[in-house]
Amino acid sequence: MPPTHIPLFVLAGLSSGCLLLGACSGTASDNHPAQSLTVRELNIVDEHGQARVRIGAPIPDPQGLKRATTAYGIQFLSPSGQEIGGLGMLDDIGFRGLCFDSEEGYEAMCMALDQGKPTITFRHDWKERITLGVVDGVAGIVLHDAQGTPRLKLEVDPDGKTRVVGMTPTP
Repeated sequence: MPPTHIPLFVLAGLSSGCLLLGACSGTASDNHPAQSLTVRELNIVDEHGQARVRIGAPIPDPQGLKRATTAYGIQFLSPSGQEIGGLGMLDDIGFRGLCFDSEEGYEAMCMALDQGKPTITFRHDWKERITLGVVDGVAGIVLHDAQGTPRLKLEVDPDGKTRVVGMTPTP
C-alpha cells in the first residue's frame, strides 16, 4: 500500500472518534478520506498502550519537571513515558529545535534556531561541551571543559577573518 493511503480501519477509528468528540472538520469514507483532523493532542502508542510519540499544542511538561515556557510540537517518549526528545517550538523565547535528552533528563543534543540564530549544542553531565552556531554573521565552534567552561573558540567572520581564542600552547 502506498504511504499516502491510510488503512480503512484507521480512518474508521478516526471517523468514529470524530463523530463522538466532534473534533474533525471534514468527513471520511471509503473513497474520500477526511481532509482535516483538529485536535489539541495526538498520542501514538506502542504495542503495550504506552504513548511513545505525542503531538500537542501545547505539549505537557516532562515527568517531574516544569518548563519555563509553553512548548508546542512533538515529544518522543521512553517506554515508561519519560520525555526523551522532541521537536519543539517555544514561541515566548523564540526557540525552535530538535533535541534529544540524556537518561538523566537534560538535553544532550540540540539543533535549533534560537532567536533566529542557528545553533547545535552537545552536553554531557548537564554541562555544555560543544556548541556550533552563527551569531551576528560570525560562524563559531566552542569547546568546553568538563565543568562547562569555554576553552577553545574557533570563529570565521562574514569577511573571512578567522580567530582562534583560548588555545593554550603545548609546553
